[in-house]
Amino acid sequence: MVKMSEADTQKVQQATGTPPEDLLHEELQQTMQQQNIQAQPVTQEDQQAMSSAEAADPQSGAES
Repeated sequence: MVKMSEADTQKVQQATGTPPEDLLHEELQQTMQQQNIQAQPVTQEDQQAMSSAEAADPQSGAES
């Protein structure tokens, strides 16, 4: 899981033509490095929210 601002999310999508959540982790990391985007720290609350979302819809988020 990678946490970033909405503005950074838009930068990644503009650079790749693909939403960040649809990129492979390696592709996302490479694009973030190219765009000079720093990931934000993932909090315990973020991890719990992702776990809850994945439990509700196990098909989404499988590549995170």
